Amino acid sequence: MIDIHCHLLPNLDDGSKSPEKSLEQIRAMAIGGITDVFLTSHFMPGRYHYERKKYDDKLQLLRELVQQNQININLHHGFEIFLHPFSIKDIEKHKLCLGNSNYVLVESDLNGLPSDFYENVYPLLRAGYKPILAHGERYVSIMHNVHDAKDLIRKDIYIQVNAGSLLGLYGEKVRQTAWLLLRNGWAHFLASDDHAKMPYGAYFDAVELLKTELDVSVANLLTQDFPGKILKNETIPYKYVYLRSVPESRRRRKRSLWRRIFG
Repeated sequence: MIDIHCHLLPNLDDGSKSPEKSLEQIRAMAIGGITDVFLTSHFMPGRYHYERKKYDDKLQLLRELVQQNQININLHHGFEIFLHPFSIKDIEKHKLCLGNSNYVLVESDLNGLPSDFYENVYPLLRAGYKPILAHGERYVSIMHNVHDAKDLIRKDIYIQVNAGSLLGLYGEKVRQTAWLLLRNGWAHFLASDDHAKMPYGAYFDAVELLKTELDVSVANLLTQDFPGKILKNETIPYKYVYLRSVPESRRRRKRSLWRRIFG
């Protein structure tokens, strides 16, 4: 499995506060079957804004610690970018993609995607980047109208869902929204969004629940196949669930049966 969203690079954002805590979480990842992880520190002007060298130095130190402790996992650079009108300049200046791909993990105001959200995304698309909306189920606007996620996908924006959301860790409404996204095929990635505040096992619990409640193949798509395409910088389909229409003759037979039973 591959986790594309976590905050385990120590002392850079609101995630891990020490190398020891990072190693604890990363060790749990490897034991559970995760082979690769993108360390997506927040990149938010005015709050979490840093030079790329500072990030790279911390990443190199953590890679050395992982190797010294014989933890079998690959650490990849990545960022969670708070969208604003000049995000494209930040992305190009600091090279804020996921690994060596054109995919970028973006976030916005959880109280509701702003009216200029797509205006800020479009320059990224035009420049060839492939935006992934982080924790899509947690935005109030999507909770109020889950079809907004479908509209985003139509505009070439991928959706990532947090594992904790499937377990109700962010509240019941978020849980319901997350499952609606998954059941409609409006989510492309399941990720931990781990901030080293609790044991990492919630991710694996969510994967097993997804396999049980929905489908093993979809769980594999969202945790292995699609994240693997980011590593290779390959194209991920925006639509992967296809509903077959029922022929009119069969619909008429179903309606007739309904009338015979219920009158």
